[in-house]
Amino acid sequence: MWRIIVLFIILNSIYCEEDDFKTVVLEDGIVRGEKYWDGDYYRFYGIPYASIPTGRDRFQAPLPPEPWNGVLEANDRSTICQQCYYSGDDEVMLDGSHDCLLLNLIVPLVASEDNLVPVIVYIHSGAFSGGGGNMAHFNYLGRHDVITVSFNYRLGAFGFACLGTKEIPGNAGLKDQLAALRWIHKNIKHFGGDPNQVTLAGFSVGASMAELHSLSKASSGLFSKLILESGSVLSPFTINRDPIATAKNIALSLGYNGTDSLEDLTEFYLNATVKDLAEKSLNYYLKNSTFGFAPCIENEIEGIEPIITESPWELMKKGFNKDIAVVTGFSNMEGISRTIRFGDWREDMNDDLSQFLPADLKFDNEKSKNDFIEEIKQYYFEGKELNAASLQGYVNYFSDSMFKYSIMRSAKIRAQLTKKPIYVYEFSYVGGLNIEHNYQDRLKGASHRDQTAYILDFFGYTNNYKDLDTRERMTMMWTDFAKYENPTKYETSLVTFPWLPYTNKEQNYLSIDRKLELKKNLFEKEWKLWDKVYQKYYWNPTAPKIEDIKK
Repeated sequence: MWRIIVLFIILNSIYCEEDDFKTVVLEDGIVRGEKYWDGDYYRFYGIPYASIPTGRDRFQAPLPPEPWNGVLEANDRSTICQQCYYSGDDEVMLDGSHDCLLLNLIVPLVASEDNLVPVIVYIHSGAFSGGGGNMAHFNYLGRHDVITVSFNYRLGAFGFACLGTKEIPGNAGLKDQLAALRWIHKNIKHFGGDPNQVTLAGFSVGASMAELHSLSKASSGLFSKLILESGSVLSPFTINRDPIATAKNIALSLGYNGTDSLEDLTEFYLNATVKDLAEKSLNYYLKNSTFGFAPCIENEIEGIEPIITESPWELMKKGFNKDIAVVTGFSNMEGISRTIRFGDWREDMNDDLSQFLPADLKFDNEKSKNDFIEEIKQYYFEGKELNAASLQGYVNYFSDSMFKYSIMRSAKIRAQLTKKPIYVYEFSYVGGLNIEHNYQDRLKGASHRDQTAYILDFFGYTNNYKDLDTRERMTMMWTDFAKYENPTKYETSLVTFPWLPYTNKEQNYLSIDRKLELKKNLFEKEWKLWDKVYQKYYWNPTAPKIEDIKK
């Protein structure tokens, strides 16, 4: 009977597919997407790819999706995973659903099982505690004849609490992402996507997690290229160095009795309310360039598949999964994203700059730490106390320490080991889609994630021809990279020269501004300052230990 129904629906939808709809038969059920009113693609929103376990399994890996009967109209654009946000009156609001593991696809009309096209999968940003798969539109990529995929994953404590125990092993959000990648590998062919031509992309923490998947045995073989926008697996915010301390401090703020028992702390989290955990997951502006809950190095626990059990830095040096082509880069003024705290933080930096050192540095004595702090003061602030005139130095400090050094460090390691091309860029363009900030009269540069606003669509609008040229250049290069492993495979009127790969001998990078320029030696001077200290004092992350709760 089921097969008869499926056949009837397929036959009945042939005419509709030519006009307004595309129907796809999956193992879990039938989905139907609608053709965009003025585009050569179909849009599928809200297809279940997994389900979240409940009760005492709330922090475990996801379960398979629940099959459905009939035709699922894939038009759910509003569901997000549980999270909190601040209202205009600074009131904390809870939003989201437990049944949130949904994904979205933009499918060009040319894609079919007889004409498979490349696939780009984006992991969204949100400091590990916010956002969702629908926080941007993907239409501008889709019109270049690639399938684009976005999805939700568990956030905050629900996605990244990590006690290293069987009940709360850590990285539930990453395991959701793994489930999405496996779903894509299994099902994308039915939509006309090539499972052997998948590019994993991300912006901000999404880029960090995308690169982390490239170092995971569990994710191996599910994609062959990376696009990393303003984030790296080596960023100071990517791996929580002390996840038990994070979990305990959050619990104490919620009334935990403070016992040094991992069993008691586990029970507290298993029984805490959604609202409490979601609210305490909001940590967008920590002084040490982290966000609180974040991915962790997992303990190996029988019966539980981990994402990562070793330091990403160690895995990169060993050359694990090294042959992946990469596009990576950053905006020229990433630190603009920290200027919302410039007023109070500059006073705090005068009082104790050590609070603002990246969390992945661990000095063996006070003298070494203080010597480096003096170098920072000289390099970024001319040895003076910070004041209102220190804005540019403040932005440069956070640009370099929080983003640029780690991104370049990853690029250099990969370039040393891989035979695949590594393409590096710096985005400096300022136009109508850049994020607005309070210091636009004093700072002219691109902030954190600004380049992504020209690749995706964060519900912005522009009709400025320079903005449109920038969008067209970037979406063309990104999709050509997904298709050919070369972002400038073909010369056009907007891209008139080849983007040469980065190597440690020929340090080429693409400067993306009002025009494109191929340059060399990006971040060279700043690299020397930061690499000197990271060579000595990098805090290599390890899996949590039971005794950590007593620290």
